[in-house]
Amino acid sequence: MHTVKIRKNFLFDKEVVDKVQKIIQQEHKSLTEIISTYFKAITKEPEILRSIEKHANKRTGSFIGLLDHEIGDEGYKEMKKEMLTKDKHL
Repeated sequence: MHTVKIRKNFLFDKEVVDKVQKIIQQEHKSLTEIISTYFKAITKEPEILRSIEKHANKRTGSFIGLLDHEIGDEGYKEMKKEMLTKDKHL
C-alpha cells in the first residue's frame, strides 16, 4: 500500500480530537485507521457523506436541536423571497 502526505497543515479542532480519541481507543483503533476507514466508506457509498454531515451538525441538548431537519432546509433568504412573491400575487 502506498501512502500520501495530504498536506503539512492538516489541522483539526483539538477539543473534537480529544473527544474522538477516547471513543476510538475503546475500539482499539487509531485516528489514522478511522480516517482511512472513513475515506473508504465515502468512496464506496458517497451518499454517506451527507448523512455524516447531518449528524455532525445536529445540535443537541436544546429544544431547537430537536427541530433540526424536521421543519425543512429552506434558508432565510429563500423564505423571504417566497413571501415577497406571494405578497405580489395578492
